[in-house]
Amino acid sequence: MRTQIRNKAGTELFSHDGDLREALEAAGEAGVELTQAMLDGANLSGANLEDLDLRQASLRGANLRNANLADIDLSGANLHEANLRGANLEHAEMHEVVLADANLEGCNLEDARLIGANLVGINAQGANLEGVDFSRANLEGANLEGSNLEDARLSEANLSRVNLQRANLEGVDLDGANLTHADLRSANVERADLRDANLEDANLRGANLERVQFDRANLTNACFDKANLERSSFAAATLTGATFHRANLERVKGLTMPPPSE
Repeated sequence: MRTQIRNKAGTELFSHDGDLREALEAAGEAGVELTQAMLDGANLSGANLEDLDLRQASLRGANLRNANLADIDLSGANLHEANLRGANLEHAEMHEVVLADANLEGCNLEDARLIGANLVGINAQGANLEGVDFSRANLEGANLEGSNLEDARLSEANLSRVNLQRANLEGVDLDGANLTHADLRSANVERADLRDANLEDANLRGANLERVQFDRANLTNACFDKANLERSSFAAATLTGATFHRANLERVKGLTMPPPSE
């Protein structure tokens, strides 16, 4: 059986004797560019697609569970509702990729680049997101519970209503990020940069916020109850309605406690 891979215009990009999985693996080995390839709904579970060039490809609803996608280029690709559970996406280039409602549970995306990506509603529970560049990405409503985001870059990202319970955000860059209504209960946010961030109505109860920079942040109605805020900084932060019941405020800088709510 000969498999043909075509782009959105119907032009053949590559053909190979074998099934789609074998054709893609052969294309990767040959260094063939598969820009705008049409692969909607493809079953590529466990496939080895390392180093493959799939820029602007369409993989809507594709099954990539446990696939090896290390160093792949998916810039501008559409993976809406794709299943990437347990996949390896280490060092992947995914600039402005569409992954809305995709399953990324348990994925390894260490040092991947998802600048400006659409990640609305993704499930990345327990994923390894260490060092990922999510700058300006949209993660509204995403489930990142228990994930590892150590040293990730999320500057100016949209994290509204995101679930970050028990996640590791040590050293994360969240400068200017939108975290309204975000759930960070029991998260480790030590040394994170949250300057100019919006955390209105965010829940940080029991979180480790040691040495976090909240300078100029909007913390209106945020909950810091039982949180560890040792050596954190609140210079020029908005704290209207914020609560700090039983929080550790040892050596906190620039904190003017808000008046108790009536």
